Order: sequence, then structure tokens, then C-alpha cells
Amino acid sequence: MNRNIIFLSVIGTFLILSVTTTTFPFEYNFPQLHMTQSKVKAVEGQVEEGEHEEEGERHSNEEDHHEEDGGSYSPLSPDNAKTYSSSNKTTATTPDNLSITSLMKQGSPIIGNPTAPVTLIEFGDFQCEFCARFAKVTEPAINATYIQTGKVNMVFKHFVTHGSDSVTAAIASQCANEQGQFWNFYKMIYENQGPENSGWANTENMKKFASQIPGLDKQKFDSCIDSQKYKSLVDNDMTIGVSLGMQGTPSFIIVKSDGSKPETLLGAQPFPSFQSIIDKKSKE
Repeated sequence: MNRNIIFLSVIGTFLILSVTTTTFPFEYNFPQLHMTQSKVKAVEGQVEEGEHEEEGERHSNEEDHHEEDGGSYSPLSPDNAKTYSSSNKTTATTPDNLSITSLMKQGSPIIGNPTAPVTLIEFGDFQCEFCARFAKVTEPAINATYIQTGKVNMVFKHFVTHGSDSVTAAIASQCANEQGQFWNFYKMIYENQGPENSGWANTENMKKFASQIPGLDKQKFDSCIDSQKYKSLVDNDMTIGVSLGMQGTPSFIIVKSDGSKPETLLGAQPFPSFQSIIDKKSKE
């Protein structure tokens, strides 16, 4: 008797499940993974979106996207901060020293119209992965939107956060600048950036990269880097950066062309962060 009841119960359950499955084949919802979707805007063709696990995920792709709520950066070491602040006798925080005229006199590379109403100053290190991220993702949008249209000019300042090869790369870039090739060198170095302090940015490799730039005089470049001709310029940029309170790379100061009304951004910020400040500066 009990066996018959159990048998009938099993058969009944099977029939109910079969009817349910046949009648409503798409009603069952699989458990949802706990995911959050980034909502960083894509600007000027850049793609900065994807789905990421809410906890514990680390991006395997270094160039994935900028942080939405603040850019990543490489911090300045306490030793470097102490070294350059102790010898700091500049008055870099005054408008005169942040004006485009003064920056050009300091030997800083510039791209864009010198008479543009707004200046964007980048403090960077060629071994900094976040600087490379800015150079490859955000800078092209800034360039197309503001620099090529004559609204902004951009200046580069050296801010070494990654060791002696970063100094070598900085000197090399100034040797390229001497021949009017800084921004081609800037692009090439960031596109070929290797692991930090792995030797990719040593003197011989800088010479190899420079030799690939059309129109660059290789003999003149090699002599320039071998003599460390621009070491004092790099040191001066470091001193200025520390005096301005720069905390790491990349860092940015956006000012009026006369150096007034400076605003600072820290880290590899997305395009809209720059856009809001630049648009505001243009109306001031």
C-alpha cells in the first residue's frame, strides 16, 4: 500500500514538472551575477566601457578605461619630494611663471596656437602607465576638440616618478624637441612603453626610437642625449612641479594664457573632466 502511494506521488510530481516545462519554457530566470557596468562616456571615438565584477576584479588589460570617479596616477616618492623641495627657490606659483610666454622660455614643448586663450600643462613621466593611458586615450580627444581648433595649447613638463630611465627618456624627449620633434617622440614612446624600470627606456633604446622619426637628425640626437644636455631642464621642471604641489603623474594644470586662474587635475582623468574645466576657462 505504502509503496503504491509513493509510486503514484513520484509519477504525479513528474507529470506536473513536465507540464510546467512544456507550457512555460522561458519563464525560469537564471540567478543573476553581481555585476556593475561602468558608465564612463565614450568621447570622440574612444571606448571606455565594459562590465566588471563588483568585488575583487583587477583589469588584465592595462589600457581598459579610466576610473569614472577620479583618475589613477603614479605617486611621487617622499625622497624625490624632499630632494626637489629642499632646493626649491622658484616662484612657480605666480601667474607670470605659468603663462604660456614663461613656459616657452623655460624650454617646455608646446603644441597648438601660442595665442590660444587656455593652456593645458601636463606633468608626466614616460615610464608612467597612467601617462600612457592619457596619451593614447584622452589626449587625442583634447587635441581634436580644443588644440586643433585653436582654443587650447598644451605644454609638457617633466615630473620623474619612476627612476633613472625616466630621466633618460625625459632628456631624450628634449633632444627631440630641439629638432621640433617632441610630440612625435611623445607619441612613439607611449605607444611602445614597456614595463617600469625594465630597461626599455635606456639610452640605447631611446636612440633606436628616435631613429624611426622621419626627418630627425640621428647624429645630433645621439650627441645630445649622450651629453645629458637637458638634465638641468628636467631638474628644473621637477622643482617647479614640487613647488606647485604636484603629487604624481600624470598631473595637469589648466590656466588662462596669462597664467591666471589655475585649476589642477590629478591622474588619468577621462575627457569630460578636462572638458568641463576648459569650457569654463574659455568663458572667464
